[in-house]
Amino acid sequence: MIKRISCIIGLIILPITGVCQQWQGLISVDTRAGYSTNTILNPFSGEWDRSSSSGYGFISPMGQLYWSREKYSADITGGGVYQPFFDGRDELMGGFSLLNFRRRFGSSWSAGMETGSSYFSRPFVRGMAWFQPVIAWSPTLFSQIRVRAGSTYRDYESLQEGVSGSDRFDTYGIEFEVWPTFKWQLRAGMYGNMDQLADNQSFMINAEHRFTDALQVSARLNADRHSYQLIQDIEGSGSPGPPIGGPGSGDGTDTEILDETDRLVKAGLSGRYRMNQSFALTMNMDHIGLYSSASEQTLHDYQLSAGVRYTVQPKLGGRGKAEPEWKQNGQQILSLKINYSGEGQLYIIGDFNDWDNPGMPLTRQSSNRYAAQLSLPTGAYEYKILLIDGPEEKWIDFSNDTYTVSDGFGGTNGLVFIE
Repeated sequence: MIKRISCIIGLIILPITGVCQQWQGLISVDTRAGYSTNTILNPFSGEWDRSSSSGYGFISPMGQLYWSREKYSADITGGGVYQPFFDGRDELMGGFSLLNFRRRFGSSWSAGMETGSSYFSRPFVRGMAWFQPVIAWSPTLFSQIRVRAGSTYRDYESLQEGVSGSDRFDTYGIEFEVWPTFKWQLRAGMYGNMDQLADNQSFMINAEHRFTDALQVSARLNADRHSYQLIQDIEGSGSPGPPIGGPGSGDGTDTEILDETDRLVKAGLSGRYRMNQSFALTMNMDHIGLYSSASEQTLHDYQLSAGVRYTVQPKLGGRGKAEPEWKQNGQQILSLKINYSGEGQLYIIGDFNDWDNPGMPLTRQSSNRYAAQLSLPTGAYEYKILLIDGPEEKWIDFSNDTYTVSDGFGGTNGLVFIE
C-alpha cells in the first residue's frame, strides 16, 4: 500500500533540484469518472473487493510546497481523496501527507528521509504512518538510483466483520530512473517486506513518451507476489476430549496449515493532453490478473476512466530562480536575458541543439544578469538553464512568471515560441 501511494505522489512531486534559497508551491485537483470491476485497482485502497462491477467518480485535491537552500531541500504534500461508487457501495474517503527532506553530498550523492501518513475508510478504517531513510545516486543529470528502507505502522478495523488490530512491518524499495532522450523517461522499482524477503515482493516498470509539448503517454507493468497461511480443518483421528500436545481439535478433526501465494500482474496505459498551463485532459486504462494457489483460479479485472486535472502555481517569491526575458530581433534572431543571483557558469540547453550537454554558454553582463543570442527557425522550443559550478552541475528553477511545461521528471522546461 505504501509503495502504491508513494508511486502516485512520486509521479507528481519528484524532487526539484535547487541551488539557492527559494520557495515553490503547487495546487492541483484531479477529477475523473470511469468504470471498474474491482476496487483493488484503486491505488489508494489496496482492498480486494469483487462484490460487483460499478461506475465511479473520483476527486483528489492536493497541495505541495517546495523549499531549497544551497545543499538542502524539502517538499511537503497533503491531499484528500473522495470516490463514490454509482451502485450505492460505501464511498472511499481519506487523506494523506508526505514530507521529504534531502541533503546533497557533492554533485552525485544525496541522502535524506521520507515520512508520511494516510487515513482511509471504505468500509474499513485504516490509518498508516511510515518513516524511511533514503539514499540517492545520480551518475548523470539524466539518471538516478534511489534506495529506501524503513518501518510502517498500521491500524486497521473492518466495519463489516468487526475485526481490528495494529501491526508494524519493515519495508524496502530500490528505484531506477533514466532519460535515454528528452522524449523518453524510463523507471523501474523493486519493493518488499524485509521480514519476509522472498514471500512478499513487488516489481514496477514504467515508460513515458512525450509525443508533443502537450501530449504525454505512459505504459506501466506491475508484478506482485503475496504469501500467506491458511488454517484448514480436516477429518482426522483426534479423540474426543481436550487435545494434549497435538493439533487435533478433540471433535474428530485436525487442522492443517497451508502456505498459499497470490500473484498479481497489473498492466496499464495512461495519457495526458495539456490544453494550457492550468488544464489537462487525462485517460487511464488498467487490467489486473490474479492467480491464487488456494483456489487455483486466474481472475481478471478491468478499469477505464477519463477526467480533467487543474493545476495552479501560486507566487511565493522568486529569489534564486532564473527569470528569462526573450526578445525577437528580426525574423529568426532572439535575444535572451536572464536575471539570476548565484555563482558559476550558466548554459542554455534545449530542443534547438538536441539537448546536447552542456549547451550554449550565457555571457555574464553584471553580477546577476546573463545574456545570449540565438538564431532559430519558426516553431516552439523547450529549454532548460544549466549551472556548472566546479564539479557540480544542476538545473536552475524558473520563476513563477516564466512560461513552462512539465518535463515529466518532476521539474519544468521553459517554453518559447518563434513566429
